[in-house]
Amino acid sequence: MQAMITQKQRYGTVIGLGLLLLLTAGAGAYQAIAVLLNAVSSHLPADAVLTKTVTRMAVMVGACFIAALIITLASIIFMRREFERRKRTEERLGRVLKTAEQAGDLITILEKRGRIEYVNKAVELTTGYTQKELMGKRSKPLIPWYTDEKLAQNMRESVLSGDPFRAVLSCRTKSGAQFFIQEHITPLKDSRGNITRMLSTAREITFQRNLEERLTHLIDHDALTGISNRSAFVEQLQKELTAARNSGRSVSVLIMDIDRFKYINDIFGYEMGDKVLKRAAELLRAAIGAEDLMARLGSDEFAIAHASDSQSVEAASVAKKVRDTIALNMTIGSQDIVVTVTIGVAVSPHNGDDAETLLKNADMALSRAKSQGRNTVQFFSADISERMSDFYFMEKRLFSALKNDEYLVNYQPYCDLATKKIVGAEALIRWKSADLGMVSPAKFIPTLEDTGLIIDVGEWALRTACRQIKEWSGNGRTFPVSVNLSLIQFRHKHLVGMVADAIREFRLDPRRLTLEVTEGICIHDMDLTISILKKLKDTGVSISVDDFGTGYSSLNYIKKLPVDNLKIDMSFIRDVAKDPDAASIITAITGLARSLSLKTIAEGVETEEQRNILHLLRCDMGQGFYFSPAVPAAEFKKLMG
Repeated sequence: MQAMITQKQRYGTVIGLGLLLLLTAGAGAYQAIAVLLNAVSSHLPADAVLTKTVTRMAVMVGACFIAALIITLASIIFMRREFERRKRTEERLGRVLKTAEQAGDLITILEKRGRIEYVNKAVELTTGYTQKELMGKRSKPLIPWYTDEKLAQNMRESVLSGDPFRAVLSCRTKSGAQFFIQEHITPLKDSRGNITRMLSTAREITFQRNLEERLTHLIDHDALTGISNRSAFVEQLQKELTAARNSGRSVSVLIMDIDRFKYINDIFGYEMGDKVLKRAAELLRAAIGAEDLMARLGSDEFAIAHASDSQSVEAASVAKKVRDTIALNMTIGSQDIVVTVTIGVAVSPHNGDDAETLLKNADMALSRAKSQGRNTVQFFSADISERMSDFYFMEKRLFSALKNDEYLVNYQPYCDLATKKIVGAEALIRWKSADLGMVSPAKFIPTLEDTGLIIDVGEWALRTACRQIKEWSGNGRTFPVSVNLSLIQFRHKHLVGMVADAIREFRLDPRRLTLEVTEGICIHDMDLTISILKKLKDTGVSISVDDFGTGYSSLNYIKKLPVDNLKIDMSFIRDVAKDPDAASIITAITGLARSLSLKTIAEGVETEEQRNILHLLRCDMGQGFYFSPAVPAAEFKKLMG
């Protein structure tokens, strides 16, 4: 615009000079004619007058010619310079426009009243509007892709007052798709400082904006299920507790754990495990009220917070509804999966008045519920706190017991029921604590399993038994020794390798080693159980099924298992002398075993009468205090004679 004003001024100057010269020449001619007329009227000689007039006119004409020549030359020079200047200006403008067209940012130039004078290619690509649709048009809001008309008006007023405007704006393309830009509009001024145009430069930040929103969401939400995570739940729960305290209400916190979720991952894979978690979250949300809080605390653990006027009554109702909702066969894809849950409950204010305390107590109640079985609900109570304190007290000592050589292995014989001769032994772990003395296996074995220490302690027991077998074999004692496997050990991925390594290290005849697994382990996921048992059998060891008969309805499944011995549960042995049903069950088991070429061992034999009856029922071997309790290896050697 400044160049255009300067150009007009230059043209005005040249034209003014030309007019001035013409006026000067005209005035001279007028004076010459006036002189000529005056001379004539004064009766001057005609020749003299003519000569004087011609001379003056010649001077004037010459002057005009010279002036015209100068003007012409000046105009030519000026026009050439002006042409070159305009050419350079156009070249610079072309380079600027070319750069603007290739820029990734959205560039828009608007005149003061809002008419669009220019948009670059990035505007077309981002908004879907063409230059033809935009150029020369005015719209509301200020720019067609803006979505907030009020903000656009504020922006225009700010820019026209001379202040640049910056903002993150939500926009819409011509087709309606949302995108975000970082907008910067500045005023453009002429040489006098007047605002004539507005320059808009914007950068699309949709990806960054979505990423920021995603990251913000992940701070408070679980990535897999989309529900709140632990940190958000604690914050929300604390607010709920404050509100409940002010209104005299109570808040129940339920912590739910999916039973045996690890096996779902192991059997069906982690992808299926994730689907189960997502489905569980959906079912939980449907089971609870709209005002209830819900979160995934981690792994397969979920939490619910429910505010109510009563305390335990509504909490029990919510817990039952949750358990019943989840305890259904989940059909995911083509798989039918049985899912149950165990729930621990703590209720404010009696079980705690802050979020962390309630969560801690609900978690202790959950641990108690899992120790008593699965698919159950347990409310927190003072005795649970005491027992959990005992648990952690024992756990701490169990961690150091193996390092401090506090574990022992005792051996209990099992004998031929006909001859009472020792035909085998069972290796049993014992713990002699430096602080507590001898601790009952019923107390520390579950803790070993809960903490996972059973893996290391179980391997130590296996190796200790193998060493003892090797020693006894060297002395001519060739009977088998059995070692118990817990469910955790049985499902451990290195079990088969560990057994094979122990046999190889002590150069054992593998037939001298027997591994015992409970019937409960065997009947859970038969396909996996059979696969593991076959791999163990391939090492040459024998397999015994412990506590057999407690899953009586599954007796027919025993023919599918690659096992050698059935150990009849002591609950049948205890009543065999007075309960015909117990005797009938034992008869059925021994008959089944003989048909499958398996040996039977009766557990818990304590009297001569029991031994005689079991012998009559054709049971092969017996184990129990009638023969001997579990004793150290040195004492067992005396029993062998």
